Amino acid sequence: MDCQHLDESYELFLLGTLPAREAVEVSEHVERGCSYCLEHLREAALTVYLLSQTVRPARLDPKLKSQVLRQVGKK
Repeated sequence: MDCQHLDESYELFLLGTLPAREAVEVSEHVERGCSYCLEHLREAALTVYLLSQTVRPARLDPKLKSQVLRQVGKK
């Protein structure tokens, strides 16, 4: 199977942002043991991990936080 059409999908798959149909395709294909896809999925996992380490946690303004919590409580 030519797997290059999945090359743009690995990171999105790991982040859970692929449409369901595509996510199932990637998952089922990888479960069959495709060495090409397994290697690229490993590389994507490393990329996602490294990018996640560069992001600073967002700090919500305390006033805004209380406003949001009040609005959520009204629903």
